[in-house]
This record gives sequence, structure tokens and C-alpha cells, in this order.
Amino acid sequence: MNKYTRDMFVLDKLTGKVNGFWDMVIPAAIFKGEFKSNEAEIEIILSYANALNCITNELLKQNHSPITPMVFRRNSLAIPFIFLARHTVELSLKYLCNILNLEYQFKHKLETLWDKIVDYINEHDFLNNEKIKEFGDIKIFIMTLEELDCDGSHSRYSKDVSGKLYNPTPKFINAYNINDVIQNLLVKLIKSIKIFKQN
Repeated sequence: MNKYTRDMFVLDKLTGKVNGFWDMVIPAAIFKGEFKSNEAEIEIILSYANALNCITNELLKQNHSPITPMVFRRNSLAIPFIFLARHTVELSLKYLCNILNLEYQFKHKLETLWDKIVDYINEHDFLNNEKIKEFGDIKIFIMTLEELDCDGSHSRYSKDVSGKLYNPTPKFINAYNINDVIQNLLVKLIKSIKIFKQN
């Protein structure tokens, strides 16, 4: 077997004829300076949202079939799914705070971030009452995600620092519904607020 070298795994630029499978980490890296930061932030969110979509499809395929409604697997994608879902939502909410110039602490409380956004939108009367009702539904979704993982650690580790299990009792998720809210509400909200700010 060949000895490992850095160039087998990472290249700083592609030169000549490149063999193998190479992908650019952040396409925003080629943007002009004034656009690079914002575009990189959006790309990370959209990349996690894309990964979440992919993992949702694979999770549903692996754990459900016409023959068996639910399969219990030791290597289920449910925990990585929760991590990706929560992280995508956290990045999305922090991006919305940045767009609206809202200060926040660099902690992982989703509900606190969402409350800041809703307070700002209500204060500035951006949307009609019908849209504000939808915010209540989104808050229920966010609180549910926090129930699954309140700090970003519950879907990364099996135990806390004192050795206590994070998931000692059974709990079931509907990955399809969680992914649907993220793709069709939060990602769209990010795009609409970006457009609003530019106008």
C-alpha cells in the first residue's frame, strides 16, 4: 500500500490533469471579498440542509419498507439526523440574527435565538398577523428540537461529562416532518429575509 500524503486528501488548487474525486469545500472562497463572508455563511447552511435531505431519504429507506414498518438498527441514522437537523436550525437562526443585526450569545439555545427574531419582526411590523401565527408553529418545532437535543451535545455523545446517559428511555422521531419544516420554512425564510435586506 502507498504511503499516505496530504495531497491524497487535500489540494489547495487543481493543476493539470487531476485524477480521482475532488470537490471544492466552499465555493464562496472564489467570490470577491465583499461577498465572500455572507455567501460562505449561506453555503454552509444550504450544505447542511442538503445533507439533512440526503440523510432523511436514506434513513427512511433503511428503517422503513413495505414489509416492515420500522427496523431497529444499531447503526441507525436517527442520531446523525438529529445532529444535522439541530445544527442546520442553529446556523439558520444565527444567520437570521446576523441579517437583522441582532446580538446573541454564542451558545446553543435555539428557542432564545428564535424569540429574538420574532420580537424584532413583530416590533418592525414586517409581516401580517397570518404569518405571525405561523411563527407560533415554528416555535413548537424549535422547542421539540430542543427536547431532542437542548445543547448540541445529545446527538454527538451517548453520555454527559458525569457519565449520565443522554437517551435513557425510548423516543421516536418523524424525520420526514422535521426535514420538511427545515427545507420548506426555515431555508425559505432565510432566502426571503436576504432579499428583503437587499431591497
